[in-house]
Amino acid sequence: MGRAEDIFEKIIKDGEIAINEFILARKSEELFLEFKRSADNGSGSKLSNTDREHLAKSISGFGNSEGGVIVWGIDCSKGKDHADVAHTKYPIQNVKRFVSWLEGVVSGCTVPPHTKVQHHYIALENKDDGFVATLIPKSDHAPHQIAVHGKFQYYIRAGSNFERVPHAVLAGMFGRRPQPHVFHNFIIGPAESINEKEIKIQVGFMIRNQGPGIASDLFMNVMVISTPGDNCKLFFAPTDPNNWMGQFAFERQMSVISKPDVRLAPESFIQPFVMNLFLAPPFSKKLTIDGICGCGQSPSHKFRLENDSSTIDKLYNDFFDKSKKGLLDMDKRHDFVSNVLNIKNLNVI
Repeated sequence: MGRAEDIFEKIIKDGEIAINEFILARKSEELFLEFKRSADNGSGSKLSNTDREHLAKSISGFGNSEGGVIVWGIDCSKGKDHADVAHTKYPIQNVKRFVSWLEGVVSGCTVPPHTKVQHHYIALENKDDGFVATLIPKSDHAPHQIAVHGKFQYYIRAGSNFERVPHAVLAGMFGRRPQPHVFHNFIIGPAESINEKEIKIQVGFMIRNQGPGIASDLFMNVMVISTPGDNCKLFFAPTDPNNWMGQFAFERQMSVISKPDVRLAPESFIQPFVMNLFLAPPFSKKLTIDGICGCGQSPSHKFRLENDSSTIDKLYNDFFDKSKKGLLDMDKRHDFVSNVLNIKNLNVI
């Protein structure tokens, strides 16, 4: 995930708490974040023309750049550094209806349409009013031109503003072959109890290409910062020598790079290596594994797997408790692995 996705996930997770934090901290608008008070606070019979125009400009600007999030229902004012900062909450009336209005106009805001725009509403307690977060990811189909009220212009995000883009700049940005977008993913097997004290976890580390271009010179580096306890063991299975070069070094780091003839097509994935983790108490340390993956044609992507010792201890005891009661089905075995490693983007086998 990029910075915009991180902001969007935090708003989904924390809800109104995140909105209040923006206000209390006087959070400033930045490259990935925009605050916007609705022109009529959602009181009209449809999305106001002003709100639609701002949505179109944001889709063009964020989509043509590195992505971003609009938070609807917050007004801005100039701070001491002359930056626009979150100042006052202006909740949107009938927030669910406002989201439906946004969803209804997205496809007509830009040419071509941005198909991956998402909206999430935050309703105030016991009320229909609230706030909306709109995620506009970096687009694989840029450049996007706004197409509202007879205006046909291109924008990019520059600092905390949306700026028009001259044709020469636009040609330099997008007049090149489609680029890949690679990131990590995981594929997990069911947890297995080796004996009365030891549980085996197996996870395949994946590289996925979600961009429109073909990726080559793929790589992944994984560093084991700490395991949950001294009785826990961690191993990496050997990589496929036909596709990868690399090694497990210092009993801590796995580093691989693809061979020259390996290429990853759009919407496909490849597995560099498999990790086996054997869990046994006592659990006294945090599990922390850092990783980075990428290719020769796009920026690299960092990730982290981590969980605290108390959570792992609870999951471990719950696993054996369910096993003794005959309640440990295949789904729960997969859930155990994803919960221990605290991962979301995965496939199961």
